[in-house]
Amino acid sequence: MVQAHRPQKRPTARLARERELAPVLDAITVPTRFVVASGTSLGSKGDEQDRIRASLDAVVARNPNLAISAKVASNHDHILRKDFTAVADAVRDVARLHTTAER
Repeated sequence: MVQAHRPQKRPTARLARERELAPVLDAITVPTRFVVASGTSLGSKGDEQDRIRASLDAVVARNPNLAISAKVASNHDHILRKDFTAVADAVRDVARLHTTAER
């Protein structure tokens, strides 16, 4: 018997659903900072990135370990090249929290 091949859903589409992404982010127990790219992302379809960003806002509101450090105009492919200072600031923020916690 030959079975028909079912195309798998793209991982981004699954992550765009809050019910898939939220439990992972809710479980984070260490200080975590996000630099959110607001530009379009290669490979995304429709409003996938907007749904992911909306999910992130809701989870950040629930989990005190999470924060959005910055929202930048870059897309996800260029964030390190164009917005490296925002990424560096997020890293410094987490390092400062770690240093403060050690005291």
